[in-house]
Amino acid sequence: MLRTGCAMGLVALLSACSAGAGGGSGGPSGSIGSPSAPTLTGRELVDGAGHACIVAGPVPPTVNWSQLVNPILSYPTAGVKDEALIWAGGRWHMLFSYLTADASLPGGVSWGIATATSPDLLHWSAASPWPRQAGVLGVASPDVVRDPSGGYLVTYQSDPGESAPPGAQDRLYYRTSRDLSTWSAPHPLAQSLVPSSRDRMIDGALVFTGHQVLLGFKYSSPSQPYVFEMARSTTGSPQGPWQLVGRPDITVNGDTIENYEFLTLAGRWRLVATSNTLDQPWLFTLAGDPGTAAGWLHWSGGYQLDIPSEAFNTGAGISSVGFEHANSAFVCDATSLPRHFYYVVYAGSTELTQFGGWGQARIGVARSTDLVHWSVPPG
Repeated sequence: MLRTGCAMGLVALLSACSAGAGGGSGGPSGSIGSPSAPTLTGRELVDGAGHACIVAGPVPPTVNWSQLVNPILSYPTAGVKDEALIWAGGRWHMLFSYLTADASLPGGVSWGIATATSPDLLHWSAASPWPRQAGVLGVASPDVVRDPSGGYLVTYQSDPGESAPPGAQDRLYYRTSRDLSTWSAPHPLAQSLVPSSRDRMIDGALVFTGHQVLLGFKYSSPSQPYVFEMARSTTGSPQGPWQLVGRPDITVNGDTIENYEFLTLAGRWRLVATSNTLDQPWLFTLAGDPGTAAGWLHWSGGYQLDIPSEAFNTGAGISSVGFEHANSAFVCDATSLPRHFYYVVYAGSTELTQFGGWGQARIGVARSTDLVHWSVPPG
């Protein structure tokens, strides 16, 4: 279990507590080399390096595009969604929600997080689920970033909630790693912002700006429909304390957004998110000052990413009701590579009946040179 001396600053916490912390393996331990990265400078954090999907190393990223066929990642007895993607240590690492059938659990579904690795987005390892977490009914919706120490930090939620008291709703957690394989024990994340057990917080995503540490999340309560909220750590650490900043000025289809990813693209801070209505991928540009907490409440230029439809992400009815078209999109800036592409991975399904109505989702990929025109693999 996590050693008791780990209540310290973030850099020290990652150095002392990640490796061998007994939190369990999130990947095929010993098979992926060592994707640890050097400490990030303040300038790099300001430029968004902590949110880059490609960690520099001796082995450059590979995408075997001409041989890819969507979906690029799927399993015959599981649904996979809410994916995050990062290149480190000579491998692509995908983290995702991993849904399997279990009649003993609420809704007959086991919610977990798993990882898989690939050298080229074509050949994938078997899914490696995280161990069951005590005190929660399941876990889901991972997002991965690098922190100032160069380590990796994954935020996620308990899903479909906490084990106690009865009816307790979802809470946010995070785990840290030096190698994307061995993980720390779970740490609660900003749970003081939702003191009632009936309040719900999901889809947590951290922002390391070099000036501050922020958190975006989706909140609801018995009296408050879903809203997108931002908070800041008063200490600059995920350990908090946390202070609510407010609700960003984003509305899509008269509703809110979910499944957040903060990153920089073409020198600007951006937000990739899914519309709460219709489950479509959207991209927004920060209009406020990134150096202030309040600046992160102001966004502009939002538009839907036009992801092509294929057999695996098309079904009867409308998206989010009868099937999933491009849910939980995650954008990867690979423009430093030859041909200068952006990639987006997303979840699609042909139905929403399996796994308690969530469907047997599978993960696809598309690419673009301008973030507007997207193409899918030719296979």
